[in-house]
Amino acid sequence: MRGKRQRRPRRYLSRGTAMSAHYFYFADYEILVGGRFIVWGQTTLDYAPAEPGAFDPAELLNRIRSQAANEHGVERDEVRVRNLSRL
Repeated sequence: MRGKRQRRPRRYLSRGTAMSAHYFYFADYEILVGGRFIVWGQTTLDYAPAEPGAFDPAELLNRIRSQAANEHGVERDEVRVRNLSRL
């Protein structure tokens, strides 16, 4: 007689569960200076919310734009994110 099959523990979090880990992102951006796009580039970001479950998309986008602006010596508002992917 066969016994009951044992289930493996789940290695992922179900929806609605707060994740307290780092998130890794890849962004493709362009920089507009003087009305013209002068730079196209890519960057990555390791993002960890200050508190578990306190993910803020606006903060994430601002950090990516600031990082790209610092790399190219321009203002943050001159950076336009074209694509953002979580890795």
